[in-house]
Amino acid sequence: MYPAKKHQLYLNCIGERRGPVVVFESGLDNTSSDWSKVQTEVAKFTEACSYDRAGLGKSTTDATPGYGPAADTLEEKVEDLRQLLLSAHIPPPYLSVGHSAGGILVRRFASKYPDTVQGMVLVDSAHEEQVWRFIDIDPKVIQGVSLKPDDLRKGGMLPARERFAWNTQIPLIVIEHGRSITRDGLTKAHEAEFEAAMHWMQKDLASRSPQGELRTAKHSGHDIELEEPAVVTRAIQDIWDKLETGK
Repeated sequence: MYPAKKHQLYLNCIGERRGPVVVFESGLDNTSSDWSKVQTEVAKFTEACSYDRAGLGKSTTDATPGYGPAADTLEEKVEDLRQLLLSAHIPPPYLSVGHSAGGILVRRFASKYPDTVQGMVLVDSAHEEQVWRFIDIDPKVIQGVSLKPDDLRKGGMLPARERFAWNTQIPLIVIEHGRSITRDGLTKAHEAEFEAAMHWMQKDLASRSPQGELRTAKHSGHDIELEEPAVVTRAIQDIWDKLETGK
């Protein structure tokens, strides 16, 4: 456990470091355990680190009433990760891997600390434009989320019609799901539209680097790291090899 503000963050690192350390970032309310299958395989060729964000899994959070993981802004989560890696004496370079909402966090981390992240794998990543794009398809799909522009930005999303401006030069692989994830009653009527929007956003993310590549986990829904861990491991290995060989 390592201190971060008033938190104690759980960190799990395995494997012997050879080149960049692989750092995993979980989805919105998910924990480091989601990466267990992938992390074990990655640890065979380099050090692999996963952690629980404040208030999730084995990590603690500030006990102040009204405070919790949902109260942290994206910038605060980025700083938590930065301080965690510093406290644990895990220096860069990093190969960042982000699933779902974790994809937004690793992009923001790389933007703020560009000299530390040398490669990136995005696993069915959330996209900064997705709230307003989903609302355009069916306004009922976004529930329980404040749509005030400032609130959206604090969480890493963009308000209506604002466009995502991020670009990078680092090696990047984006993995999208291959099985439809729009199965509940709310979204089923617009399934094709939602799936088309999600594919567009994954393709857009891959286009943000001249070294970007889009892959599909054909047999997976959203949790690709659990359903097809070999696909994620292969992408990490490919990026890691590219960084090590320079090819």
